[in-house]
This record gives sequence, structure tokens and C-alpha cells, in this order.
Amino acid sequence: MKQIILVLSIIISICTDLVFASPKIGLNELLIQSELNPQNVISARSEAVRQQLPVSIITKSKIKYDVMSVENGRPVYAVITNFADIFKGGYTSFYEDIKFNSADSRIDYGNGNIKDNTNGFFNPIISDNLPVTKYLMIPDITTDRIYLFNAANGDLVDTAFTPTSRPQLSTPKHAISHFNGKDILLADQITDLVQRFNSDGTYTGFFAPVGGVNNSILDNIRGIRYRANNNLFVTVGSGPNQNTIQEFDTAGNHIGTFIGTTNLNSPFDILLRTGDMLISNSSGANRITRFDLSGNFLSVFSSSTSFAFPQQMIELPNGNIVVAGFSIPSGIVVLNSSGTFVKLLTGITGNRGIYLLGNGNYLTTNGAGVHEIDSASGSLVRSVLNTGSFQYISEYQTAALRLTLTINFEACNEQDSITVELRSAVSPYNLIDSSKGMGGKGIKRRIDFFTAANSTPYYIVVKHRNSIETWSSATPSFTNGTLYYDFTLANTQAFGNNLINAGGKWSLYVGDVNQDGIVDASDVSLVDNDALSGVFGSALTDLNCDGIVDVSDLSVIDNNSTNSVSVISP
Repeated sequence: MKQIILVLSIIISICTDLVFASPKIGLNELLIQSELNPQNVISARSEAVRQQLPVSIITKSKIKYDVMSVENGRPVYAVITNFADIFKGGYTSFYEDIKFNSADSRIDYGNGNIKDNTNGFFNPIISDNLPVTKYLMIPDITTDRIYLFNAANGDLVDTAFTPTSRPQLSTPKHAISHFNGKDILLADQITDLVQRFNSDGTYTGFFAPVGGVNNSILDNIRGIRYRANNNLFVTVGSGPNQNTIQEFDTAGNHIGTFIGTTNLNSPFDILLRTGDMLISNSSGANRITRFDLSGNFLSVFSSSTSFAFPQQMIELPNGNIVVAGFSIPSGIVVLNSSGTFVKLLTGITGNRGIYLLGNGNYLTTNGAGVHEIDSASGSLVRSVLNTGSFQYISEYQTAALRLTLTINFEACNEQDSITVELRSAVSPYNLIDSSKGMGGKGIKRRIDFFTAANSTPYYIVVKHRNSIETWSSATPSFTNGTLYYDFTLANTQAFGNNLINAGGKWSLYVGDVNQDGIVDASDVSLVDNDALSGVFGSALTDLNCDGIVDVSDLSVIDNNSTNSVSVISP
């Protein structure tokens, strides 16, 4: 009898394993739970890294596998087979059941360990066809940074307006312009903070709550908005203030609860209108709630079952409200000004962010990219990006003059912090303005200036921690606040042709470790000493940015020292 029971137990165990050969959680539920509690995704990715499994895979055939949860110790992947309609054909899987060709895939193993075997198939295409007068900021939770787009046509302008900022950012949800017209506020869902960046994308610290993380005030935050007096509203999804709107003054001090838990159910976005405000609720039958501007409940604005899990909302000039509907039935929702359902556009699903472009089309985001759709039919016009996991869309305008600069470093195929100076075009070439930003890899980067003026010629001077200071050969001017300059096009782009061709790009010479204006024996000595010591990390003497100072760095600097490479200026 005991043997029979044992055999039956084994059979039941085998059958159970067979039944749960696939994850128990379905795609729709997995995506909803990941959206409501992104900490689950962070934990799942950590578990995948621990097990030496990829956290994300994207193939040239446009199939995406993202770790989003764990079942019985096994990472669960959301499999998206249609980047536009992410629910169509999508499913969940364990790693051992995933079938993909690593030879044509981009595989992310976490912690910056990415193997791209697609030959740059998914590299973003940055446009500079038109001067940009208004930008759109869209946070990406895959890279933890803000991308910039052209508000007129949706073109990508900058892939790292804020460079990757970890651990300050973990799941950046919503970026808005600070009322001073220069800085950026960014609601980060996991760190439970509203973070602050300056106009060139540099992180400057947390804005709210004052004093740092305080989960008795903010926990699992989503959308943020300014009210008329420049106080800040923040939606809260967890903790003691779950299902509330919290208010902060202009310095980030917590004032208190602006709207309590009644009539809110996991709020995601706030839309202020002339005489009222709308709050989108991710859960429950009350899709969107309407309050007056003092926070008093007025009515249920929409309880339509024609869409679910509303996230970002915008108001059109005709008064209609357009909503990003995240879960099934999913798409772009159009309501009239009273909340009556008009239509659902299903060209893109899994929507988080929504914006009406200057060309009349919508720009919308989901877990597979940024997409432009026809505002009448909802049909896909194009996917601007097919990578990343993008969030809310917000305008960014600044009084700054915007230089779009392209540079490359001779031996380093990475981006790094640079200082860019604008100097007078006439002797003695006085410094007019200076700004810090990121540059390198031949990628266009935006640098803001606040002292320079339109229609005035300037020398552009680029300084970098271990490169030769390089001056532009021409003295271009800003037009309508915009200027483009590309040092990588030809050596004639630099004063005195002071560039070297590296990998097909004209590049800044490296090796001026002590920044005295010339690559010479004193710089060689510094590199030689660190090479003998085997120095690791982000050292000034690591000229090729491979994380160690060795003979490869010496090879570069020896050549430049022999040729007495130095600053050439007017």
C-alpha cells in the first residue's frame, strides 16, 4: 500500500510539473501587476541576474522577451510578438521554453552587460532635419533616463537628455518642466521621490519630499502636475497614503493630502482643466474621477467598459479628453468633454503616454517603444523607437539656446562628461558662455546655453578630462535658438585640422591627462605608472575606456606624444 501511495505521489508530482510547465500567470495579468508594482520587475530582474539569465532579449524578427516576475524561483518572461499591439500573440514563458537565435538578437544580462548581435539593428535614429522649438520628454524605465523628441513631428532628438542615473532613478514615470523654466522634475515610481535635474540633464538631487525618502508620505508614485500656484501634486499608489493625491509647496515641503482615498482607486495621472481636475484610476469601475480645483469630489467622469487601466490624459483644443488605455480593452481612448465615450483607437496597445503632435498625429508609448499613429483612424504611421519601455509624454520648453553637438573620442567608444565653451569670434576670443553635458560615440547631444545670443558668431570649444582641447574651425551662429555642429564629419571641422580619424569618425585626440594643452612625456609617465600598477575603474589614464590602464592605453598616448599633439587655437 505504501508503495502504491508513493507511486501515486510521484505521478501526481510529475503531472503537476507538466501542468505548470508554462507560467501560471498570463500576459495581461503579468503586465498589469508589473505596472501597478514595478518593484516586482526589479526583483525579478535581480533573480535573473543571479541565475545568469538574460533580463531582456530583443530579436531582429521583432520579438521581445522581458523578465517581469518570478514563479517558484523561476523568472517569468513577458513575450511580445507584436510591438504595436502587444497583447496580440503575446504570452508568458520560462527561459528554457524561449526559442530565439542569439546570433541575431540583442541580449541584456543586466548590470550593463549587453551583447548586441544585431549589428546595430535597433540603434536609435536621431534626427536634426528641423530646428526644434518645443521638445517632448519621455522617460524610459529600461535605461532609467529621459529621451527628447520633436513636438512637431515626433522625431527623436536626444537619447540621453538625462544620462542613465542609477541609483537615483529606478522606474522613472513622469517628467515635467520646473516652473523656473530651466530644471526638470521627474517622478520615480520605485525610489519614491520626485527627483530634480538641471537644463543639461545633470542630476541635482531630490526635490520632494524634502529630506529624502519618506514612505509615510510617498510610496509607489506615478503622475505629477503643477497647480496654478506652482504647488506640486503627486499621485500615490501604496503605503499609508495609498490612493491619494499629495501636495508639496514650491520648495518641495510636504503640505498634506490634497485628495483623500474616497473615489480614488490606484490613481495614475492628473489632468487640470479650466474649472476642474480629472484623475485616472487604474483599478475599479470608476475609470476617471472628476474633482473641483480645491480637491472636492464632483462626479465620476467615466466608467466606460470600452477601455481599461487609464494612464496619461490630455485635453484637445476642442475639449475632448484623450486617454492612454493600458490593459484590455487597450488603445487610445477619446472621450468628449463630459466624459462620454467616443471611440477607441487600437493601432497601438499597452499605452502609457499620449501627446498630440504638431502634425496632427498622436505620439504614444508602450512597453515596446514610441509610436506615431493617425489621430483619426489609429493606424500606425511609424515606430520612432522599437526598444525600451517608455512612459508619460510631457512638453519641455526652455529659454536656453540649444547646441546639438556631435563628437567622438579617439580611442574611447563611450560617452563622457564634457565642457563646451562659446568664445567670441574676434580676438582676444573672450569666453561668452560655458555649459557641461555629455558627448562621444558620434552621437548628437544637446548642450544648453543661457548667456549667448542668436545671430552672433562663436567659436565652439570642447574640453574633456583626458583629451586635447579642440576648437571649431568655423564660427557659426544660433538661429531661432538652435545650432548644429558636427566635429566628426571631417578634420576641417576643427581649427588647424586638429582631429584624428578613428573608426571612420574624425575624433578628438586623447592623452592630455594633466590638461596642460599638449600630449608629452609627463602624460606618458602618468599612464605608464598606472599601467604598471594595473589601475582599474574610471581613471584619467584609461584612454580607451575599457576599465583598466594597460599597454593599449600606452600605445595610444605614445603615438600622440611622439607627434607632440597639442591645442591649436586662433
